[in-house]
Amino acid sequence: MRDFLIRQAKLFFSSSSFGGFIFKKITGLPVYRELVSKRIFRQIVSDKQGLFNLIIENANLCNASCLMCPYRIMKRAKKIMDSEIFEKIIERVKQEKLAINKIFLSGMGEPLTDPQFVGRVEKLKKLGFPLRVYTNASLLTKKISEKLILLGPEEVNISFNGADAKEYHRIMGLNFDRTMKNIDYLIKIRKKSGRRLPWLQVSLIVLDENSRGLRKYLADWRKKVDSVTVSIPHQWGGGIKEISNLKGQRSNIVYPCRALWHTFMIDSSGNFVICCRDYESKFILGNVRTHSFEQIRKSKILKSFQDASLKYRQDCLPEICKQCNFPYQGGVDWFLPRSLD
Repeated sequence: MRDFLIRQAKLFFSSSSFGGFIFKKITGLPVYRELVSKRIFRQIVSDKQGLFNLIIENANLCNASCLMCPYRIMKRAKKIMDSEIFEKIIERVKQEKLAINKIFLSGMGEPLTDPQFVGRVEKLKKLGFPLRVYTNASLLTKKISEKLILLGPEEVNISFNGADAKEYHRIMGLNFDRTMKNIDYLIKIRKKSGRRLPWLQVSLIVLDENSRGLRKYLADWRKKVDSVTVSIPHQWGGGIKEISNLKGQRSNIVYPCRALWHTFMIDSSGNFVICCRDYESKFILGNVRTHSFEQIRKSKILKSFQDASLKYRQDCLPEICKQCNFPYQGGVDWFLPRSLD
């Protein structure tokens, strides 16, 4: 119930102009800033010692052409993660007896472009940690859907940007009817199986191209799936400029990004990168072939990012962070339960 109420509150503040107005008023109060600073100080100690998230980019190939994504301009090699690298990740998780909050199959690609997707989901599930899969669902065949229901990842998050076929194709470059058919089948067989998992969530990034249909979008999907999320676009470290609406949100007060303390990102080449927004893998902390997770925790690059973010000033942030939306979200992430990560 708690998580449900928090999800609904986040949806209200992100999808309603009135909610956004209230949010800015609250987060602009001096007493709120003081409260957040104290919370961050305590939470960093807890996050350093506690569970962490592991993001695995099993593929950075994508069949979509989303307006808000830098995939179109990404220069690093586009590939499926080698079996050697994937197995090394599994090996390290087991050998180092890692305490993981959630594993995410995500990154700069569409996970379903990976021919070994189902087998890799099965291996990750055997590790015993909650697993979340991000997909646009356009490649979600009946066979894959049936396997997902049997394997039971905790969550499947479907990126679906558009209230109708015209909006959807304009934003994502995919076939609306085909993707809807795929999602409907997944919903149907989960219901038929009587299983609760995977939790089905649909997410949308609000752009000028889909903002008019937002009310219809929310109404339609609330009838079909377990959860709906709405968020604003971000600049991917400066990779996307023409649709950004960050300029109006910026202030002299910025907050540290919590992910710097509790999330590891491994790209399709096995590199530990500073975060999932580093789409070109510019800030490499090490490689899973040669570096343990404990070594990555002590990375000088990671420490420099953490120290810079703790100065609470935009001009102190690394360039990639200046162009991100997380420092400008009022520090809310520091109050949220890890179940919502």
